[in-house]
Amino acid sequence: MQKYWDIFRKKVKYAWLWIWRKDVVIFLLFVGLTMIFWWGRVMSSPRDMHMKVSVNYTGIPQQIVLDRELPNTLTITVRDEGKHLRQVSRHGVELSINLSRYLREDHGRVELTADVLRPKLQDILLGSMQLQQVAPESIVFAYHTQQRKRVPVCVQSEVTIADQYHLVGNGKVQPDSVNIFGDKETIYAIAQILTDSVRVEKLRDSVTQIVALQVPKGIRVEPNVVTIAWKAEQFTEKTFTLPVQVEGLPVGEKLRLFPQIAEVSVHVSMSHFADITSEDIQVVCHYPEEERTSLPLEVKTNNPHIYSTRISPAAVEYIIER
Repeated sequence: MQKYWDIFRKKVKYAWLWIWRKDVVIFLLFVGLTMIFWWGRVMSSPRDMHMKVSVNYTGIPQQIVLDRELPNTLTITVRDEGKHLRQVSRHGVELSINLSRYLREDHGRVELTADVLRPKLQDILLGSMQLQQVAPESIVFAYHTQQRKRVPVCVQSEVTIADQYHLVGNGKVQPDSVNIFGDKETIYAIAQILTDSVRVEKLRDSVTQIVALQVPKGIRVEPNVVTIAWKAEQFTEKTFTLPVQVEGLPVGEKLRLFPQIAEVSVHVSMSHFADITSEDIQVVCHYPEEERTSLPLEVKTNNPHIYSTRISPAAVEYIIER
């Protein structure tokens, strides 16, 4: 093995010494200088180059519909020194065309000819560049105006909550309404736009989804997606002992209740537990219009953070005193 290794090292050594012979070094220097002169000549000599120009269209109102898709690139031929062409090709060129001045009528036909495109292109090129050719030479399209209407978004969802959790609200939709565009008869028959069906199972936290809208045939919807956010919070129980109040008691009469107090348990989210007080809850019964053995109790709340209630007893006995 050592024998082969020694042979390999000798061959590498001889090759290295041959490369650095005087005549080889001179030859390599000559080649390098030739390439430098050639590159300098290429960079300073005028020549033609084809390049792509990205086109961005602005000023198109939402209610305007074009009859075709506009080209997003133009191919141009320019002439300049190589160094300038290289500079432009490295950074790229983008042309912005504002169409608002051409879309002032309800409908029409627009033709952006070479006389329009060339000055705009020349403005974004280097001053030394000569614009030789543009393809396509013109941009032609027709347009018409659609009617617009704002309609609410209706969410189609099925949400299940994990045990010991409750849903906060019905889901926040953003945006909650969208613009629809189309002919007058079609859009005025539409009262709302539905979302695709969404299913969320065993929700125990916050979740956000981007949901597509169902676009009826013959209309355009902007935007065509919405963001829906659901939030679930863990709930707990809070209990109050409250007096029973009588509603509808005639003047001059008295209603004696047995018992006169009731125990009310409410379900409330953990984050609002301390906010719920006895002032947020009432226990009432209604004066009987006809004789009965007991009066059912009803719980009234004025706090939106109370989600459900349970009362004990559910009814009280009574005696009418006149």
